[in-house]
Amino acid sequence: MTFKVKYPNLTFLGISILTTVILSYFGIFDKTFGGLGKLGFLGALVAGALFPITFTSPIAVASLYYLGSHLGLPLTVAFGAIGALLGDLMIYRFLKDHTIAEIAAIHEKYRANHPTHDKLGHRKALLSLFHSKPFHSLGLFLGGLLIMLPVPDELGIAILASYRLNTRKFMVVSLVLNAVSVWIVASLGAR
Repeated sequence: MTFKVKYPNLTFLGISILTTVILSYFGIFDKTFGGLGKLGFLGALVAGALFPITFTSPIAVASLYYLGSHLGLPLTVAFGAIGALLGDLMIYRFLKDHTIAEIAAIHEKYRANHPTHDKLGHRKALLSLFHSKPFHSLGLFLGGLLIMLPVPDELGIAILASYRLNTRKFMVVSLVLNAVSVWIVASLGAR
């Protein structure tokens, strides 16, 4: 007997969020990643990789803050930004390749089951708005801003993934924006 999940990526995302909340509640993340700042370059790389993820971001911020004063600002920013790029790239590939396709499949199934839902043509009006150049530019700006701020990057990455941004372009954008973000955190620690 085989067990098949209809939407495996969305199911995995939900299970991972639930697991992370439970582990955070019991303090397992603090015990595991609390000493990350003492690992030097490797610590900056690992903290950078944990920086874009919602539930590990506070630990990464504390580690990068600590490393800003002990490792030095340029090295912390360089290794932290490379680690954040790796973390962002994993999230981006997961969202772009699988999750957005599953969401589109759910949407198409809903439209097929509810053909009279959009009698007045509101959907076409919204689609034309969302596909306009000003909205496209605003969406890309907002996605980049969310990646640059020293907060978790998932929403910004989801916005950029929904625009099907080229992976190479995404890597350059992510590296530059995460370098700024890591610099903000590490420079506060370097004071």
